Amino acid sequence: MRQLALGGFFLSVAACQSADPIQSAPAALPEPDPAAPAAILGTLETDALAAGQAIFAERCVVCHGPDGKLGNNGARDLTKSNLNTNGRVYIVTKGMGKMPAFKDSLTEEEIEQVAAYSLTLR
Repeated sequence: MRQLALGGFFLSVAACQSADPIQSAPAALPEPDPAAPAAILGTLETDALAAGQAIFAERCVVCHGPDGKLGNNGARDLTKSNLNTNGRVYIVTKGMGKMPAFKDSLTEEEIEQVAAYSLTLR
């Protein structure tokens, strides 16, 4: 065992040596499952859509209805909208017409989740 002086402190360093270098080599890591990243992304997407559905049920159903077709208070039929995710995020964030802006009551992530969920209404 060796001791090194380091700023007034002593650090003990033990050197490990094996007579057989093959025995001291670390075990090989298993090959990663190529489907794992897709499964993780699928789970995250499912979780985000579920969160978006919950927000939609709480904040949007009154005007848009559970299927996006209700149209109360001048609300658009979401099943016929040609807006992509970015367009929907913009409208949910800023509001339009009688639709209120949600930028002060929902986080950016929640707005993205509800916009993504609204795209599933067909």
